[in-house]
Amino acid sequence: MAAADAAEPMGFELLTISGPAPCGRRHCRDAEVRADVISAQGEITNDTADAFKAFVEQHSGDPDFRPLVLLNSPGGTVVGAMKLGMLLRQFGASVLVARARTADASDELHVVSGYCMSACVYAFFGGKRRIIPPGSHLGIHRMAIYSHNFDLFGGGESTTRSYGTGELVTALSTYTKLMGVNPAAIAEAEQIEPESIHILTPQEIARWRVGTPRLR
Repeated sequence: MAAADAAEPMGFELLTISGPAPCGRRHCRDAEVRADVISAQGEITNDTADAFKAFVEQHSGDPDFRPLVLLNSPGGTVVGAMKLGMLLRQFGASVLVARARTADASDELHVVSGYCMSACVYAFFGGKRRIIPPGSHLGIHRMAIYSHNFDLFGGGESTTRSYGTGELVTALSTYTKLMGVNPAAIAEAEQIEPESIHILTPQEIARWRVGTPRLR
């Protein structure tokens, strides 16, 4: 994630959303269902996985609790994203690139499009089911590490950038394959400079087994 993209650390909320009923072939256009989902929004840090684990454990006694996650994030740390992804898989979570928002002057929450950029994509890979609804976006680029330095003797603040080591790229590729995603996605990401972002096309999403457009 680029230095300019800093956001609040990822937080988690249990929300009740409304939406159309999954009616299959039956005609029930006006039917709606309500479901509890986990909203995960913000920047992924090295502590995010621990925060998510504590959140799930806090709600594990609720019989209606389901590991359905709405993921919306500008990115964060690669290691933190992999740790979160492994926990998502451990809990059997379904993950949607989306967010919850009220609409039509109502207090009811509905699922709307979202985005998952940079390192967030690697957390998304951990979903047991991975959904990118129409209008939502996944963005990839080369991993980069930014260090901020301050010169006490008048030099001001400076930022230096380094890239992931070959060992880290290999670990990320291994993790990606373990999650059921084609590691060619990592090779493609490493060709894109951090100042840019490549939004995955529907063809790339299908070819690399990244996800599907609908929650089936």
